Amino acid sequence: MFFSVFSRIAIIFIILLVGALARWRKILTQETTEGLCRIAIEVTLPFLYFYSLSSHINRQLLSSVWTFPIFAIALTFASYFIGRLICFPLKLNPNQRSSFLFLATFPNYGFLAIPLIFALFGEEGLMMIVMFNLGITFLYWTFGVSILSSSAGKSLRPFKNLLNNATVALVLGLIVGVSSFKIPQVILEASKIIGNASIPLALIVIGSILAQTNVKKAVSYRTISTLVFCRLILVPGLVVLAINIFDGLPRMLSAIIVLQAAMPSASTTPILTKRFGGDSELAASGVFFTTLLSIITVPLFLSLALR
Repeated sequence: MFFSVFSRIAIIFIILLVGALARWRKILTQETTEGLCRIAIEVTLPFLYFYSLSSHINRQLLSSVWTFPIFAIALTFASYFIGRLICFPLKLNPNQRSSFLFLATFPNYGFLAIPLIFALFGEEGLMMIVMFNLGITFLYWTFGVSILSSSAGKSLRPFKNLLNNATVALVLGLIVGVSSFKIPQVILEASKIIGNASIPLALIVIGSILAQTNVKKAVSYRTISTLVFCRLILVPGLVVLAINIFDGLPRMLSAIIVLQAAMPSASTTPILTKRFGGDSELAASGVFFTTLLSIITVPLFLSLALR
């Protein structure tokens, strides 16, 4: 199982490398990378969410997966409290502390987790991870924004950020699927085609972001190594232990929980720090090292969950 998962992740990292090479060759610039990131977040991913839920969810299935967002919320808060305990001895300034907590709390739950689950379980897995991501998406744009903005002393209304294309697409997809409302097939097919562009586009964007990260800037080795330990080893290790103790979860749900727990830090963190507050250099370095090292840790923990 380890080598099967590893091969899937290797394919993903090849696409990441394509994005990095495009950045190094100046085919992608910082401006075009940010533009592609916006397209992925505000256009292609919402279509992917809408298609996945509207075409696969129904009332009967919803009754068996409605707990997925609750597990996601529990995982997110558990990661946050673990991050708080871990970063306490580091004596970080407010900007560094907020970025560290965000990096430790929020995994790359869309751009990396979705392609991997889709590769392993197909469209059924895709629908289930989209349901799971409902909980993380809710906290990402509310609790996550409040973590970053607190260091900048900004007074924001976090729930205002919930009104975005991704959450609207999730709600519409749920409504269409549960109500069994028949929408024209041509709309579904168009949504599928646009949504399928999310996976390679998102991976190329991550590759470009990683390529433009200056890891030589003054970011403490102790801080980065602590973040890597927290995000890639401690959190997924505790989750695997908890799943083994509380046996009985469906195999798919166990795989999704462990995968999201083992994911590297959210790749959009550097962009969010520029918008809401935090330390952008720590954010970029944290994304770089957790993503790079996750090629080893993710297949290890996922193989433990699927054995």
